Amino acid sequence: MQFQEKQIANILALNPSVKRIDASVALKFKEFILERINMGNVKIILDLTGVDFIDSSGLGAIVACLKVLKGKGYLVICGLSETVSTLFSLTRMDKAFRIFTTEEDALKIFQSDL
Repeated sequence: MQFQEKQIANILALNPSVKRIDASVALKFKEFILERINMGNVKIILDLTGVDFIDSSGLGAIVACLKVLKGKGYLVICGLSETVSTLFSLTRMDKAFRIFTTEEDALKIFQSDL
């Protein structure tokens, strides 16, 4: 699994280079993000702009990363497609995550110290 990643001050922006986050990539997806957290990245923007589909395994991987950061940092999400946005709404994960339209909008929240 490949990611585009960039450091913006002390914020890590990650963008997975896949159209689907499903059982076939969920474990590698989670491991990649957890590795970045273990390296000290505690302010993370997960940009899902190119992702068209997430199944329960993919959603579970994202939630697992959020739980690891609980109390230590932040994981915010941006760039949801209509299908992925609907999944977050139906599963009520839109209440668990701060979700933004663009990476720029997500960056602003970190500048205001959440």
